[in-house]
Amino acid sequence: MANLPLVKVPHPVGSLALDALKSLADSALNNVVTALTCADGYAGNGEAAGIEAKAGPGAPSSVPATPGLAFKELLGRGWTDGLPVIPPSCEAVQEMIEASGLKKDELLGIIPPLNGRATVEKVAANAVMAGCLPAFFPVVITALKAMMQPSFNLNGIQTTTSNVTSLTIINGPCRQTLNVNYASNVLGQGWRANSTIGRALRLILANIGGAAPGIYDKATLGQPAKYTFCIGENEEENPWEPLHVERGFEKGASAVSVCGCTGVHSIVDMASKTPKGILTTMASAMAAGGSSNWVYGCECLVIMCPEHAAVFSAGGYTKDDIRQELFKKARLAFDKFSEENLELIAKRRPRWFQTGESEGVPVVDRAEDIWIVVAGGKGPKSAFIPSWTDVRMSTLAVPSEGGPAPRCQC
Repeated sequence: MANLPLVKVPHPVGSLALDALKSLADSALNNVVTALTCADGYAGNGEAAGIEAKAGPGAPSSVPATPGLAFKELLGRGWTDGLPVIPPSCEAVQEMIEASGLKKDELLGIIPPLNGRATVEKVAANAVMAGCLPAFFPVVITALKAMMQPSFNLNGIQTTTSNVTSLTIINGPCRQTLNVNYASNVLGQGWRANSTIGRALRLILANIGGAAPGIYDKATLGQPAKYTFCIGENEEENPWEPLHVERGFEKGASAVSVCGCTGVHSIVDMASKTPKGILTTMASAMAAGGSSNWVYGCECLVIMCPEHAAVFSAGGYTKDDIRQELFKKARLAFDKFSEENLELIAKRRPRWFQTGESEGVPVVDRAEDIWIVVAGGKGPKSAFIPSWTDVRMSTLAVPSEGGPAPRCQC
């Protein structure tokens, strides 16, 4: 849709006073009318409206053989995240495509904000640049498809001023065959699978989706996880059913879940030996003000270390027991909010401001919106990850070779 008229609305709008917002809306409406009635299109600021999505490496590319020159060339084309990449040669891209079992021109979906066409070939080229092995490519494709599910709100994630990014969680046998890290330093560096799968997805979202920083990606601060963010679940030390089983898949299946992430908040409790004690620590960490969860009441994620999980299991706690307790305890008193924020939250989450409600505002609107994943190595240190508005976890099964197309649990 290269000739689709676009109307640009000055950003941001979330902090504008109501009168200013109304004025901006009136101006935008006038530009919409102009765009619809002008034969040549109009972008609202004098630019041509037909802005074509940044295609990124849509096909195998001819670049200099010298690594330094190749990086300079690809950087000049705007195809990198600022770090060196592997040149997407014909041979490397073809090998990646063959690992998928799909045709190179097969359309996997449309990536916002610029509605870039994610063909297998384009996605493969980005996976090559990220440093993926061909064996990783089915996981990359599955995660990308999960992100394009409507419930994931990818368009919002791609364009918001928030620092939200996508976290990819891998379950099932493919964690072992691909050497995905799910134990010590699971959120950190050192594993090719984690690093390159996560990076490939970020390159795809920028290069094909067009979410260029400062242009369509309007993040005020961003975060380091926008380079790469991918983990495995430590199913071997998980006393409960793993995430993908909770999401409706067989335990022996390989699956990928994606969720929104606006930061990693450490939960350190080296002293508590009972579930009650750890719950108190977790709830207080989750009840820190300032995250998107307080405004939107959206989903959130607790990454629980195996030592904390073992304490809960020994005490007879299920995941649902933990969710219910955290829902009750992870609350922020009304006097911890500014008057302006209370007014905003009361409009967006009115349930918690009704007469008789005195326990404050909970971190989520429903206990079942607290997802729990067991990951990491030795040490009593877990993490809380807030999410962002209207982002719902999406899970897809990784298809086995020659198997059926993946189904989604959203």
